[in-house]
Amino acid sequence: MPNQNAVRPVLPALGFPSGARVVIWHADDVGMCHGANAAFQELSRLGSISCGAVMVPCPWFAEVGEIASADRSLDLGVHLTLTSEWATYRWAPI
Repeated sequence: MPNQNAVRPVLPALGFPSGARVVIWHADDVGMCHGANAAFQELSRLGSISCGAVMVPCPWFAEVGEIASADRSLDLGVHLTLTSEWATYRWAPI
């Protein structure tokens, strides 16, 4: 069992006490559909999530690119997308 009072040196760099417990809410599969993009944008604006990962080969990538260009405060990374796991919702490689 991990030490509950462990010092976490990265936390002060993020503005938290070194012994704090922190949860980072991350939105996955942004760009997959319009709903995922809209949810990411709204939840980010509300402060309910702090980051997300965009799937570049997906059909709605261009929309989230425009959203991110308009709001530079969004924390978006790139989701490594090797396959499309749905049989009825596919996208081509880039």
